[in-house]
Amino acid sequence: MPASRLVASLAFAALAFFAAAGVRARAEPGAPGVAAAPPAAVSARAAPEDLGPGSPAALLDRAFRNLYGDDFVQVMTLSTWRRGGRALTRRAQLTRKQSARPGKAMVRFLEPQEIRRTGVLIVEQDDRYDDFFVYLPALAKVRRLVSGQRADAFFGTDLCYEDVEPKHASDWDVRQVGAGEEAGTPCVVLDIRPRPPYESTYERMESCIEPERAIILRTDFYRRGQAVKQLRVDVGSVRELEGRHIPFSFRMETPAQRSSTHVGTESYEIRAGLPDQIFTTTNLEAGDADGDRRTAAQTP
Repeated sequence: MPASRLVASLAFAALAFFAAAGVRARAEPGAPGVAAAPPAAVSARAAPEDLGPGSPAALLDRAFRNLYGDDFVQVMTLSTWRRGGRALTRRAQLTRKQSARPGKAMVRFLEPQEIRRTGVLIVEQDDRYDDFFVYLPALAKVRRLVSGQRADAFFGTDLCYEDVEPKHASDWDVRQVGAGEEAGTPCVVLDIRPRPPYESTYERMESCIEPERAIILRTDFYRRGQAVKQLRVDVGSVRELEGRHIPFSFRMETPAQRSSTHVGTESYEIRAGLPDQIFTTTNLEAGDADGDRRTAAQTP
């Protein structure tokens, strides 16, 4: 069986909300395997002076640091609605280490019971795509995802695997295209495109960012010239934690499929200096969410 079908089938077998066995992971509308931005559409690479405090690149860097700048443990719910269906809800724990490169993340599903202990380990790589490892308890094995699956749905949600990767402003070319607003909050609208050699499954993104706190309020994701998804943050859910502004509620929509996923944060703890032992394939297979939290709690 080809690797892409194998991993997709494993992922969906772990999710009992799909009745048929062996269903392939849903690729998003217009999704290529991996697509770099067309050269003619890419703005000039930012010069050092463009990275000043008020530059578009600096604003994007601040926004990404809000989301990925520290080590933390987060518990969240992911609820997905599709046309004609009921909500599919699962709880998960995300443990992320970004204080040192390469960045690492461990996702463990907590509920429902049939997918409990299913886990995903993400390890950043500077010279190639990030490594994704999936553990499915029913098979008692760890499987590695291939790069062509970055556009596949992340466990049946409207997020794809690329969406859960940490982001770095240096990987993107940025230009300001105007001013806007989201839910009555003024924002700066940025055009964001992958900077070679970095490759993305998105041709470009257009983000509305509140400049004072560097909060990404809305992002439209484009493939082949069409907006395929939209992320909207609940502005009222934003909380300040140790100088960072974290949205505790957002929604990702896929209009062509009439589906949406709401992600709500139950708890969020910043834990500086998380140990690397959490982020191994051995721990992915043998560990659990409680063990990750105990190890995280031992950090100074």
